[in-house]
Amino acid sequence: MAGRTCGYDERMSINALLSLIVLVAVLGVVVSIFAGGVAYVGRVRRDGPAAVLAGARRRREMRD
Repeated sequence: MAGRTCGYDERMSINALLSLIVLVAVLGVVVSIFAGGVAYVGRVRRDGPAAVLAGARRRREMRD
């Protein structure tokens, strides 16, 4: 009992590991959405909204 804290041994439990993985995944999604928004705003400021929308239209036409 001397090596235990709050009834748990020193190894990470599977629940704690899964919770950590889910937390990292959710934070990664939030950070990637924020980074995409920053990149879009930067492109609109640099090129202007008309050029950004025209480029998106050209890419869409090439894809179809």
